[in-house]
Amino acid sequence: MRWPFPLLLLVLLVLPGLPARADLLSTAPGIDTIKAATAQCILGRAPVPTGVLGLSDPHASDPDVIDLIARTGVDWVRAEFHWSVIEPEPGGGYRWSVYDAMVRDYHQRGINVLGILTYIPDSQPRDWDAIDAAFQKFAAAAVRRYASRGVHHWEVFNEPNLTGYGWLDKGVNANAMLGAYTLLLARANRAVRENDPNGVVVIGGLASDQHRGLPAEETMDAIYDLGAKDCFDVMAYHPYGYQNRFPEARARIDAILAAAGDSGKPVWFNEYGWTDQAEMDMARNPDAGSNPMLAALGQRGSADALFWFAAKDYSRRTGTPAFGLATYDLQLRPSFETFRSYIDSIR
Repeated sequence: MRWPFPLLLLVLLVLPGLPARADLLSTAPGIDTIKAATAQCILGRAPVPTGVLGLSDPHASDPDVIDLIARTGVDWVRAEFHWSVIEPEPGGGYRWSVYDAMVRDYHQRGINVLGILTYIPDSQPRDWDAIDAAFQKFAAAAVRRYASRGVHHWEVFNEPNLTGYGWLDKGVNANAMLGAYTLLLARANRAVRENDPNGVVVIGGLASDQHRGLPAEETMDAIYDLGAKDCFDVMAYHPYGYQNRFPEARARIDAILAAAGDSGKPVWFNEYGWTDQAEMDMARNPDAGSNPMLAALGQRGSADALFWFAAKDYSRRTGTPAFGLATYDLQLRPSFETFRSYIDSIR
C-alpha cells in the first residue's frame, strides 16, 4: 500500500517510541520546498561500477586503519566525511586536512573511495533552514574539492530510516524526518551535478528493519512520493538479517524500485558484517555454507556492490559488538585472514 506522504507523516508523528525534538519538527521543511528541490534533481551519466567489494569503517581516516584496509587487498573503501569535523563551527571555515590525507593515502594504494557526507554538527542551530543552507555549501565544497582528487561517489548520510548512526541525534524520530532527509538528498544531488560531471549519488544505505529501522518499503514510499526518483543514482541497503539469503534481500529492493517505476537502478549492499569471530575463522570453519563470512562473500553477486563492516572494532567498550577484522587496538583476528584469502581467491 502506498500512503500519500502527508498522511504517512501524520501517522509517523503520533507513533509511540522515539520522541522527535520539537525544535526540529517545528522548523521541518514543507512539502512544497522539498518538491521544488527534488524537481531539480538529475540522474548522473557516469557508469556505476558493478562487482564492487570493499570495506566500510567509521575509522577509515585513521592512518593505521588505512594500512590495515590496504593489507586486505580490497580496492574500495566506504569512508565518512564527517561534517562536524570538517566544519566544527558554523561559518568558521572548513578543515580538510584529515580527509585530504585520507584520500591521498587510499589513492596511492589503488583504493577507490565511497565518501559519506554525514553527521550534522552539534554546533549547527537545530533549525532546518540553517541546516539546509549550511549543508548546501558543505556538500558543494566537498564534491568540488575531492573531484580533482579522484573521489566521485558520494553517499548522503547513513541509514536515514534509523537515528543515531550518521543521521540525526538518537533522540529524534527519523520516521518524521524523511522529508528533511529527502531535501538534503536533493541538495547533494545538485552539489554533485554542478561540481563533478563524473559524480555518482548513492542514497544513504537503509537500515534493515531487523535493526529497528522503518521498513524499506515505507521509507522509500515517502521519499519517492516527494519526487526523489532522479535524486540518486544508486539504491543502497544494509542486508542485516539476510544471512545466506542475499538474493531474497535483492528481490525485496528490486520490488520497491519496480513499484516506483525505477527498475534497473543499481543496488549496493554498502554495509554488512558479522560478529561471531569463531564462526568466521577459516582455519576452524572452512565450509563456505557454514562460515558466515564466506557465505556472505559468496553471495555478493546478488548486489552490484558489497562493503563488509568493519576493518576494526568500533569501540573498545565492553559489550560493543566485535565486527572488526581487528580489535580496536588493531590486533588481527582470524576473520582478517579469511577476508584477505577470499580477496586473493577472486583475483
